[in-house]
Amino acid sequence: MIDAWFRPPKILNEDDPRRLELTRLARDPRRRVAKSTPTRPSRWQPASVQNPDDANNEFTNGGAWDLVASKLESRHRVEIMTLDRPKGATGYVMKIRLDTSHPQLYVKLELNRGWILGRSFHYSNR
Repeated sequence: MIDAWFRPPKILNEDDPRRLELTRLARDPRRRVAKSTPTRPSRWQPASVQNPDDANNEFTNGGAWDLVASKLESRHRVEIMTLDRPKGATGYVMKIRLDTSHPQLYVKLELNRGWILGRSFHYSNR
């Protein structure tokens, strides 16, 4: 178990079809959801993150998904992780520096049967 702490993270390659699928679904308001449930807890909080591209107003839900899609399209680094809930599911994590006056943004996504699930969108506390 300790060995996992020292392993470098797996990275989603630029040409991995999952990147295209994440992007496509993030752009489709009918195929994206960010809802916390006991089996899939979520901390999707765009209203708590200041959007530097919008006079430092907070992100809207749509603006959060637009940011996710644009970062995926621009080949932003995406780490692949195994989720605890649901056990064994795959998560996709981006750490985004929006500006120098705030902590970096932590975004976690999950693909599930043709849907993209927003699991995290908040300032990183690490």
